[in-house]
Amino acid sequence: MNDMPIYISKRTGWSLGQEYRIYRDRLELQSWFLFHTVVVPANEIQAVEVRPSIFHGREGFIWGMKLDNCNLCRHVLLTKKSGVFKRIGFSPDDPDKFVAVCQSVISGPT
Repeated sequence: MNDMPIYISKRTGWSLGQEYRIYRDRLELQSWFLFHTVVVPANEIQAVEVRPSIFHGREGFIWGMKLDNCNLCRHVLLTKKSGVFKRIGFSPDDPDKFVAVCQSVISGPT
């Protein structure tokens, strides 16, 4: 595993002070709620997208594991290929940038 993150989301109130990191081969999603860090290998990621808050329509609400206050603000929805929780919602400091960097990791080196 590569130990140098290519993107680190700043801790915010929306993320409950949690940190989300992107590496070349995985995502690490810190979770105070689960008392550990969720590690998602890049080859397990099916989709990643920015979603609006619940105040902007039904598409803002997600079913799945929520690591923070994601339904209340613009957030990222990560869909995994397998596992108990295939859909994970969380609120990085810049959802658009997080998704762009994550998609470059999923597509691999060019």
